[in-house]
Amino acid sequence: MTTPTVPTHRIATLSTEAGEPWWWFGGLALIKIAGNQTGGRYSLIEMLWPSNLEVPLHVHTRENELFYVLEGKIAYRVGDVRADVSAGNTVFAPRNIPHGFIVTSAEPARYLIVYSPSGFEGFIRDTSTPAQDLVLPPPATPPTPAQIEALGTMMQDRYGCYWAGDYRSK
Repeated sequence: MTTPTVPTHRIATLSTEAGEPWWWFGGLALIKIAGNQTGGRYSLIEMLWPSNLEVPLHVHTRENELFYVLEGKIAYRVGDVRADVSAGNTVFAPRNIPHGFIVTSAEPARYLIVYSPSGFEGFIRDTSTPAQDLVLPPPATPPTPAQIEALGTMMQDRYGCYWAGDYRSK
């Protein structure tokens, strides 16, 4: 597991396992390309997310978020639009629009995230533990309401992102 470096001519070739592996909220985040490698223009994250694990509605005020599904099925909500997608589908979540999702396939979903501009990969690093292998992490104790509140405050103060409700709401 290596961190890719982008040569001065900006062309990079990444192996399947290249990147920074992090166990993040029950999933595996592999930071393939970080903002310091793109002049802050974007970052690229490969995710492995377990079945039935929800990412609650949240709003990014600084970056757009693009998802490309590689494996599995995911139900997204972006604003008032709901979309059930699978491998080969792309979902765009513009900044300032609430979005969230849940993996609906029986197996974990694997997908790519592009943050543009970059920066939110810092939140991944700040709220994760280094992954011991490129697999889902062992089960963890769910966070307490106080931990969720503290996380939300940090997320908003440092990264301009805030909770916007439950995926299933509305």
